Amino acid sequence: MIFSQNAGSGRQREGASLPRRRSPWISSFAMILPSLILLMIFYFYPMMKLLPQSIYEDHAFTLQYFQHIFSEPVYIKTLLRTIWLCLATTAINFILGYPVAYLLSIVKSKTAGAIMTIILLSLWTSLLVRTYSWMVILQRTGVVNSFLLALGIVSEPVQIMYTPAAVLIGMVHILLPYMILPIYSVLRSIDKNLSLAAMSLGASRTKAFLRVTLPLSVPGIASGILLVFIQSLGFYVTPMLLGGAQTLVASGLIDRQMFTFLDWSFGSALGVILLLITVLFLGVFDRFFGMDSLQKRLV
Repeated sequence: MIFSQNAGSGRQREGASLPRRRSPWISSFAMILPSLILLMIFYFYPMMKLLPQSIYEDHAFTLQYFQHIFSEPVYIKTLLRTIWLCLATTAINFILGYPVAYLLSIVKSKTAGAIMTIILLSLWTSLLVRTYSWMVILQRTGVVNSFLLALGIVSEPVQIMYTPAAVLIGMVHILLPYMILPIYSVLRSIDKNLSLAAMSLGASRTKAFLRVTLPLSVPGIASGILLVFIQSLGFYVTPMLLGGAQTLVASGLIDRQMFTFLDWSFGSALGVILLLITVLFLGVFDRFFGMDSLQKRLV
């Protein structure tokens, strides 16, 4: 009897000495809490300030700023130009980026490492440096016009700077790594034996790629499209330097309204419209690709 009581008390002391395990949910939440606080302060709070600023004038509800945007052709043209540049940048980046990502996935590791180094060096180079480099290349006395004049293709310098083409070239170059890297990460994880099995069953190399490799790489394509489009939607420096006032985009228009004309309410309305375009794109993206399935396949 005494032995059982001692054993019971020993088990109680042993149980009392063990630390209580915290819930995994609490531990995960504690890890992301600092980032969540920073997002709330520097991202969500300024965004939530846009809407009241755009629909209230002297403490009265109004939609005059939104009506003004959609009643003036210059603002509609600027928004359409922004969307067109974003879509064109995304499409060209996919056309250029997928072959590079596919090449990275099939070449030897040393060759892939050298190509990846070039891509990362471009990614790490300052945005201003790359934009100013394109200004030097595309100006009337730049490399492109000198080359065209030397070959006799043109008789006088072509106006490339301060056009949508110049903006498109700069945006494609800067955002290309964001298309290549997600596609490459997915292509690298695809089992090469699947294509070999398809070819052993009679499929040609092209058919095996179209039926096996390309469908399996859709998560990487979707991630690249998402990254490139959303980033290009808010591009400011490159369109301002390469496009100037002649090729104004939404971000430049917002900057002009807020910091040149000091019309914060009208600038906030433009910002809300740009945010709605982003949300609409995410909805369409989720409809065709699916956010949940994309996350599961990439993780």
